[in-house]
Amino acid sequence: MTTTIQVIPFSNLALAFIPTLIVVAILYKWSGEHRTALYGISRMLVQLLLLGYFLSYIFESNSGMVVVSVIAVMVFVSSWIALRTVKTRRRALYTKAFASLLLGGGVTLLLVTQGVLNLDPWYYPNYFIPLAGIAIFVFGNRKNKTSGLIEEATGSIQAPKESGESGT
Repeated sequence: MTTTIQVIPFSNLALAFIPTLIVVAILYKWSGEHRTALYGISRMLVQLLLLGYFLSYIFESNSGMVVVSVIAVMVFVSSWIALRTVKTRRRALYTKAFASLLLGGGVTLLLVTQGVLNLDPWYYPNYFIPLAGIAIFVFGNRKNKTSGLIEEATGSIQAPKESGESGT
């Protein structure tokens, strides 16, 4: 497997800013509120640069422990985000969300990386981490849909009880 990273010339990256500049120009013309957009764009650029350097370090690492640590953080954060629509018992449901994402995403990740791709080493970061992100995203998205349905169902069941009706 190759480990080369494609270098993108600055002029090519500048092309990606054309739509952004158009939006900022429209904001300026319509409302004069372009400073907030420029601040947001600047903040995004700094965050993406820092993330790029961090990912470069991770992709160049030759340690399964680094890869597993990154994936653990991804699962911890994704589990919390998956429950963002749940207003009550969020902490109690966290372990279930975590187990769900870890089991569902983990089994899929291992099946793809070890069964389909036969990665060598098993934790090859350039493949393992992006595929883990996809697996966690897919199962997290399903978890979001499920938590939304749970919220709707429990809200509709509890609503009549709160208004004094029997609920049946």
